Amino acid sequence: MHITLATIALVAQLAAALLLLTYRRNGARHRRHVSWLAWLLVVVLGGSSIELALHAKQVGIFEAGKAVLLSLFVLCARGNVARLLRSDAP
Repeated sequence: MHITLATIALVAQLAAALLLLTYRRNGARHRRHVSWLAWLLVVVLGGSSIELALHAKQVGIFEAGKAVLLSLFVLCARGNVARLLRSDAP
């Protein structure tokens, strides 16, 4: 079972990192702190994917769920990290 969960986590992490890497601004403002945060997110996701691919460890349901949720958040924001940080509360 842990191989299935590891594969799910690996695919989710790679999908999120790929979406962040292929983000296009399309006229959006450049914010330096958001760019650094996006870079850090790509590094962490990529490093975690490499570690997961090289060292098959016991992956639980919560770690796989965490990877899928993070991937869904990035997908809903269409790779825009500033949109992940924005608060729309009045």
